[in-house]
Amino acid sequence: MGKYRYDIGLGTKYMFGTELEFFGAYLIEVCASLKCKELPYRFALNHKSRGFTKYDEWYVDIDSTVTNKENNEFLGGEISSRILTDKKKIWLELKEVCDALKEVNAYCNENCGNHVRINLAPIKNERYFFEALSKLVALFEKEFRLFYMGDEYFIRSISFEKARSISYHLLNYINNVDFKDPNFLYTFRHNGITLFTRNDGINLQDYDNKKFMEIRYPNGTIKEKTIQNNINFSLKLVDAIDKEVFDLERLTSLIDKEKDDLLSYSLFSDNSFQNFEFIVNSIATSTEDRDDFVDQYERVLRTRPKL
Repeated sequence: MGKYRYDIGLGTKYMFGTELEFFGAYLIEVCASLKCKELPYRFALNHKSRGFTKYDEWYVDIDSTVTNKENNEFLGGEISSRILTDKKKIWLELKEVCDALKEVNAYCNENCGNHVRINLAPIKNERYFFEALSKLVALFEKEFRLFYMGDEYFIRSISFEKARSISYHLLNYINNVDFKDPNFLYTFRHNGITLFTRNDGINLQDYDNKKFMEIRYPNGTIKEKTIQNNINFSLKLVDAIDKEVFDLERLTSLIDKEKDDLLSYSLFSDNSFQNFEFIVNSIATSTEDRDDFVDQYERVLRTRPKL
């Protein structure tokens, strides 16, 4: 695993956030550990539904998928980050949060995830962005899902409910969406089946009002390097699409070809390192990016059970 970095080359262009779901530690212990490190945090019960919107602190909270009540205390939960940008101070904070969780023996079980939220306000060409994004997901979602497993090959127990695959449905219709139509956003998200919801691997339900995209694929982890890789990969993918590095005609042609194989489509078919390499070469902006992304992908592949 590569070294933890304090600069990924994006500066303040994008604001982003992350959620760290964990188990094995009481929330009262987590709060005490964060306090010892003098991190800006708040225990905010059900903060997402109570209108906490500043996100100028790290929020410690329960989570329905991982929290139990034991000895009249909450065991397991999530930490939602404050608003982050690519600064050394931010990466230092993220590492300290991970250290705080490790110090109270928190760990990730089969239900935990590591979500990444990105503010898409800087995107210049909305039509190009969503056409490229949806076609990349249609073609390469298997590679994305494998990369985002993070520490090892593991299919999260609730991923089929909370981070669903959408590539099969996109392959069926995305080439027929007219992205020049003023209503293209509605059309490409609601075409027989509603996609890009809070239950899908990529969630755009908060885009209309807040310009947020949430990537829900990543498995849970409290390893700061893996979390950084998840964030960096997500941001570099968004930035590459914003820079219009992908040939839309080529993606359209590949989808037409892939549709011929829909009858044999399977989430569990072999992954393609060549496909992942194409993505990495398209989005990476440094040798460190390439090494980090390929190392994580290969680590997951090495731990995949033999078929």
